[in-house]
Amino acid sequence: MAQKGVYSFALKSYQLDQRGRMPVWIIFQNLQEAAEYNAVDLGFDTETLLQRGLTWVLSRLQLRVTSVPRGRQGMEVETWPSDIVSRFAHRDFRLRLPGEEEYFAVASSAWIMLDLQKMRPVTVATYLPEHHVVHCPRMVTDPFPSFDTQGEPEVLTEFRVRRSDLDLNDHVNNVHYVEWLAEAVPEQLWRNSDVSALDVEYKRAVKYGDTVTVSTYPTEHHAYIHRMAVAGQPGDVLRARTVWKPLP
Repeated sequence: MAQKGVYSFALKSYQLDQRGRMPVWIIFQNLQEAAEYNAVDLGFDTETLLQRGLTWVLSRLQLRVTSVPRGRQGMEVETWPSDIVSRFAHRDFRLRLPGEEEYFAVASSAWIMLDLQKMRPVTVATYLPEHHVVHCPRMVTDPFPSFDTQGEPEVLTEFRVRRSDLDLNDHVNNVHYVEWLAEAVPEQLWRNSDVSALDVEYKRAVKYGDTVTVSTYPTEHHAYIHRMAVAGQPGDVLRARTVWKPLP
C-alpha cells in the first residue's frame, strides 16, 4: 500500500533572509528535495530514470503559505504521489515545524516524465505503478490563474545563467527560477511582505549562457504576474503569479 514520506530539513543561518525568516525559494528548495527523497524511496528518482533515458520535468506548482518560520530550526515536509493523469504525475506536500500540529505551508504540483532521446513526454502510468499513488484530497484546489498582462511591466530584471544554476538534466534548476521571481518585485514589497501564494508554470528549459529577463506586472492588491523569457527566443519560458502578505 502506498505511504506518504516525511523528511526533515534543517534551516541554516545562511538560508535566512535579512529579517531572519525563511525566503520562498528555501521553501521551494525543500519541496523539491523532499520530492526527490520520496522518489528514491519508491524507485523512480531522477538518477534512476536517467539510466533509462528518462527524467522528471516540473510542469506546474501551486504553493500556499500561512506563516513563515523564523531562525535556525528544523522543518518537516510530508509528500506523496497523489494522482496519475495521462502524461502528468501529481504530487502534493505539507510542511510543518517539528512538534507542531498545524502546517505552515501546503503545495500541489504536476510533473512530466520526459524521454530524453525523443525529447517528448511519455505516459507516466507506463513507468509509475498505480499502487504508489496515495488517493486523498489535493492540498491546493484553487483554479490555476490566468497570466494575462496589460501595459508595461513595473519591474524588469535580467539574469545570466551560471553553471551553478544547472541541475542533473543540464538545465536551470527549478529553485533558481523562484529566486529570480523574488528578485523581480519592488524592493519595498520584498522588505515588508512575505509570499502567501505562488502559482508557477514551466514552459521550456533554460540552459547555461542564456540571458533571462523577468517582466513583473501588478494586478490586484499585493499580487503580481511574472513572465520570463530568454533573449533571442520567442515566447515565455515561465509564467507565474505571486501574492504577498504584509508583515504584521
